[in-house]
Amino acid sequence: MKPTPTFTENKLGSLEGYDRIDIDLPDARIGSIRCRLRGEKAVVYSIQIFPEFQRNGYGAAAIDMLKARYQVLVADRVRFTAREFWEKMGFTENSDGNWEYRQSR
Repeated sequence: MKPTPTFTENKLGSLEGYDRIDIDLPDARIGSIRCRLRGEKAVVYSIQIFPEFQRNGYGAAAIDMLKARYQVLVADRVRFTAREFWEKMGFTENSDGNWEYRQSR
């Protein structure tokens, strides 16, 4: 059974104007999310899962965590190679090239 990651907002490690959420296992940092967290909305600019931890569902777990905390999620400027991931996560494409997920009320 794979260990469950933890997600910790990291104010010290974020770039100016962005928030960063570290993704950790009990014994290792496995990645991070660069985003902007504003009220009930989170805009995701990148999810980085380190190569040795990819293909284990940690990226999907990160999005599920954000879905549990925010009403609206936006994936900013999704690359063509990542479209399938965002579709599987329930996002739909906007006319501006971003992908969006909204909680049903």
